[in-house]
This record gives sequence, structure tokens and C-alpha cells, in this order.
Amino acid sequence: MAVVHSVLLLWTLTVLVVLHSVQLSRAQAHHRNWNEAQLPKCKKLLTRKEWRTLTQSEKAEWVKAVKCLASIRHERLSFAKDHTVLEGKRSLYDDFSYTHALVEHSAHRNAYFLPWHRWFTHLFDTSLRETCGYSGPTPYWDWSRDHKDLFHSPIFEDSHEYGLGRNGDPELDCAVTTGAFASFELAWPIPHTLRRNLTLLTGWYPHELPQNRTLTPEYVRNATEQTTGDFFRFQGHMALLHNHVHNFVGGDLAGSCPQAIPEDHCNGMADSFTPNDPLFWLHHAQLDRLWNEWQRRDPSNFAAFSGMPLVAQDMSDPSYDVDANADHMMPFDIRSVSVPPKAVFDTEAWPLCYRYADEETPVLE
Repeated sequence: MAVVHSVLLLWTLTVLVVLHSVQLSRAQAHHRNWNEAQLPKCKKLLTRKEWRTLTQSEKAEWVKAVKCLASIRHERLSFAKDHTVLEGKRSLYDDFSYTHALVEHSAHRNAYFLPWHRWFTHLFDTSLRETCGYSGPTPYWDWSRDHKDLFHSPIFEDSHEYGLGRNGDPELDCAVTTGAFASFELAWPIPHTLRRNLTLLTGWYPHELPQNRTLTPEYVRNATEQTTGDFFRFQGHMALLHNHVHNFVGGDLAGSCPQAIPEDHCNGMADSFTPNDPLFWLHHAQLDRLWNEWQRRDPSNFAAFSGMPLVAQDMSDPSYDVDANADHMMPFDIRSVSVPPKAVFDTEAWPLCYRYADEETPVLE
């Protein structure tokens, strides 16, 4: 446990030093008309690739690293002001679900959704590399390629070595029994194994339409091309895509409770533990890729950030946030120091230092 705490402390201190350096350099650059030559440089750029373009060996190494994090258990400090220790031991993988739940108010339904998850996904990727020695590409899942038949997407391979697994068994509370994450143990909201319940219609909403209706190349292209300079509206489209994939996969990724939790105690309890499913990281890397593409599509997009649309039609809209700004410090529990959105605008600059591999755009039909 001492070794684990030392690794976590070293990582936290490293992030603190890096971000302080970045913010100081950017503050200095601001007074020099943002001279980019003053900013720290990346020693190299890590690569992010679509899951199906990875070799079986690369997939297996990523799965191995995720399971490595899940195998390292330690006592976990609570988020309470008295810093009490939570009863029992959880894994370093479980820590990410706990953090996601604790600061859910910063992670969803606000102007900080995309930048918060960009840094959160980067923290997870860094943990795989620093703690478990992963050195391969960071995978993402381009679900727009599979929109016609999500159930048979290559993402649901059942190889016990490199597959992410298929649908859960309805006779076993939708527990995943195939692939490398069969019987994958999780701590939140109660101890259970990974669960999935693939469905296009959840039955949760009146007049519900299939979850894949937005997950098409055409929808993605329209969302990208018709929101130039308007971060608020672009992010709104991304949030919709985000929700539909979570709802389609179901189980842990949709925040549904294990059956052991009484139904009257379940409402809202498991919503924030969606990183339980390793698919979470591939899904959010895809959303980050789309934001990155949007940013680089037009100069007015790159540093665009606002809690308001360019043209506000109804100022009483509760989704508007006139105070949202790129200097706001987003919290990340014990995973990291707080980070402002402006620190993560450029994926190819320090401290992020990654790029998305070029790939052929799917042909619209």
C-alpha cells in the first residue's frame, strides 16, 4: 500500500509542477501577445487510434494495463472534510469511478463537460502508463461506423485475451461473461461484476426513439459543420451523442443499479459510476476526438468556450451559464490538482501531448 500511495503522491506532485509551469508560461506568454515560443514543448506526441485499427497484441496490452489498475488495491480517503478512510480496500481502477461520482456536478450538464472529460481521460491514460507500464496507442471507439448494427460492433469482441466482451447475461443481472472483462470486479455503488444490457430502446422515456438515431456520420458531420464558433451548441450535440451511447450499452455504463440494491434506493445512486465499464474510456476518447476535429476545423473554434450560444433566443434557458469561463478551476478529487479549461484546449501541447491518428472518414450513405 505504501508503494501505491508513493506512486499516487509522485503523480499528483508531477501534475502540480507541470500545470503550474504551463499556467505560468501561458501567463507570461499572454503579456507577450501569446508568443507560442514561450510555452513548454512536448518531448513527443502519444497517438490515439480507433479500436479496430489496433493489432490484437496492442488490444491485449491495453486490456492488461486496465486489469493491472484493477488489481492494485488500497485504502481510499473519503471526500469528507475530515478525510476519513473508507472502509475496506478498493482498486486504483475503482478510484476513477469514485472521483467521477464525487465531482459529477463538474462533469455533466454544464459548460465544462468536454474539457473536464478531456483531462479526466488523460489522467486515466497517464495512470495506465505510469503505474502499469502501458506504452501503446490510446484507443477510442468510433461508434458512427457501427450505427446500423451497434450490437455486432467489433468493440464487443469476446476474446479472453483482448476482447472487451459482449452483452451481459440477463439471467445473471446482465453480468458480462465473455471477453477479457468477464467477471470484472467493481466496488461501486456496491461490490459487483461488470454489467451490460445492450438495447436501442430503454423504455425510460415517453415517445423514445432508437439510441442510434444520432450516432450516424451524417449527424456528426452536421453537428461539426453547422456550429462554427459556437462551443455551446457544439457541446450540446456531443452531450446528446454521449448520452445515447451510455444508454445503448446499459448496465454500468448507463448507471443502472445492480439488483442487490433495493429499487427505492436506486434512483440516481449509480448514475455517476459509469467509468466502471472500460468502454467508458473508449467512448469519451471518441467524443474528445470529435471536439479536437471541431477545434481544428476553423480558427474561431479552437479556443471557443462559453456557457452561452452565439445567438441566445431565450435568456431564461436554465442550461445557459453566463459566468462560465475558461479560467474556471475544474476539480478532480485526489486524481489531480484543479485544472482550467484553457489548459486543455490544445491536445498537441503540454501537458496533454497527444494526437489522433489520421483515418479515412466513413462514406455517407
